[in-house]
Amino acid sequence: MTQTAINYGKVLYQLNVPKESILETQRLLKEVPELSKALENPTISFEQKQRVISRVFPKELHNFLCVVCKYKHAELLNEIFQAYQEHYNEQKNILSATLYYVTPPKAEQLEGMKKFLKQQYHTQAVALELKEDKSLVGGFIIRTKDHEYDNSLKGSIHELQQKLIWR
Repeated sequence: MTQTAINYGKVLYQLNVPKESILETQRLLKEVPELSKALENPTISFEQKQRVISRVFPKELHNFLCVVCKYKHAELLNEIFQAYQEHYNEQKNILSATLYYVTPPKAEQLEGMKKFLKQQYHTQAVALELKEDKSLVGGFIIRTKDHEYDNSLKGSIHELQQKLIWR
């Protein structure tokens, strides 16, 4: 992630734009890739980009998106939204983590994992992203910004191999 994207993400947070507007903008950019291409395209005039922004995107983001396009940073929009989310979580004392699993965990298992992470990191809440990974064979891996908790069969097999190699 570039420093420019981080700076824009912090500014977006400081603008107090409703989270729903940001999510709607992200959804639009994801579902209609032509929008991103148009905003990034240097051959399309700034005025045309302004018209697209005012017609398509939530009103609360018009000025922000126009500034991003004016300074030719539209290609950073995904990074900007990611930086916004990281800054938001940091300010609200929310830990971001990713859970890689083979079989989807039950609700009580998820709650237990969140409780463990809240205690470990002394946070108010945990934003847990779930990703299926069949290569783990069984179990799960939880990744936070600075740590990995590997409770997978793949990790156990690898650890056993390492112990056997070092003998």
